[in-house]
Amino acid sequence: MGNIKEILLAIGWPFRRLINKIKMSLRWAKFGWSDKDFDQYFLYNVMEFKIHNMHKAFMKYGYSDTSVSTQRMEWVVNLIKKVKNEDYENEYMDYMYDDKFNEINKLDEYLEINKNNYKRSEKWFSSKGHGIKEIRFKELCAMDIGYYKQKKAKRLLFQIMHDKIDYWWD
Repeated sequence: MGNIKEILLAIGWPFRRLINKIKMSLRWAKFGWSDKDFDQYFLYNVMEFKIHNMHKAFMKYGYSDTSVSTQRMEWVVNLIKKVKNEDYENEYMDYMYDDKFNEINKLDEYLEINKNNYKRSEKWFSSKGHGIKEIRFKELCAMDIGYYKQKKAKRLLFQIMHDKIDYWWD
């Protein structure tokens, strides 16, 4: 009876490791199936999935300095979602159309919220001197603000990863 118990204990760790590898392979299989090499959206999906899994592991196993590391991981995952879905770039559309795509035209409200960026965009478009009609001018400025905010979010995302990813393990 003692020999069987010893044998089961001896093969326990390698068997558990094998089961964990199979589970991990199945979790990652969805990326192999749906991955496209030509679009950054799929790269963001992989990054989001990996950092989210790291976050869950840190929460479950409680590594040192977990609260700061997990908070940063949450920020990164949320930023990845926003960048991937182009939330900042399309934000101005919420002020132009309702859910049924009826025009509501609240661009002035959006431009007031983003007045510093609006001044930058207004200055740039005015310097081009194309004689753009006022409503089109505001729309172009709103699009430029969205583009600028999207670019800023990407920069922040990769800056956080550049600065902090090595310390998530400490």
